Amino acid sequence: MGEKTFHDMIDAGLLGVEADHRDNPAEGRVWLRQLAADNSLLVTGSSDYHGTGKPNLLGEFTTDPAVLEKMGELATGTPILFA
Repeated sequence: MGEKTFHDMIDAGLLGVEADHRDNPAEGRVWLRQLAADNSLLVTGSSDYHGTGKPNLLGEFTTDPAVLEKMGELATGTPILFA
């Protein structure tokens, strides 16, 4: 996905990017974090854990609790229940 595509999505209302994920190389994470900083985007992480059939580890990447709270504030659908 190219930089223009990201800017098109930002113009369309993109609010955040999943920077921290196993399939995203270190240089991609740095680029996404800079894009997020430059465009006031939320930065999330994910383990994408779907069971033992994949190498992803549960909790390998997480999202900062402050970002989760901001997502809840911005949500327009079903309320988020925090445990």
